[in-house]
Amino acid sequence: MSAPDTLLDHWYALGPEDVPFVPGDPDFNVHRIVEDDPALPDVLVENDGGQRFLLDRRYAAAIAVPPLQFQF
Repeated sequence: MSAPDTLLDHWYALGPEDVPFVPGDPDFNVHRIVEDDPALPDVLVENDGGQRFLLDRRYAAAIAVPPLQFQF
């Protein structure tokens, strides 16, 4: 399976190990990809607190999932 053309709006959640992610769970922090240029090696990610940082595009493609239909 190949990587999508863009990772924009893909997301991943960080939280307790061995606990399934449930939207709205305060123990998890959702990170969204807010900028992606496939020509660059990194994507720009924003966490729930509004902090932004770069993340290696290959790593982001490995852990992020497509946008979902529910609100975070």
